[in-house]
Amino acid sequence: MSTATPPVHHGAHAASSQVEPEEVFDEDDRAMQIAAAQLREVTDRRLGKVTPEWVKALAQEQPRGHTD
Repeated sequence: MSTATPPVHHGAHAASSQVEPEEVFDEDDRAMQIAAAQLREVTDRRLGKVTPEWVKALAQEQPRGHTD
């Protein structure tokens, strides 16, 4: 029985800005992804970086069961 480990990206050219979220397991996971995307937008803005469109779209979502 072997377990595979995902590849680790190192350095400034890691593809973290190009990786979209994988499967969502429940509403809490989705809410966490949305909150992380919102934080990413703020952080990118403060650092003068460009936020990927998929992050912007995710940040605009409303978590299920959460209304304003």
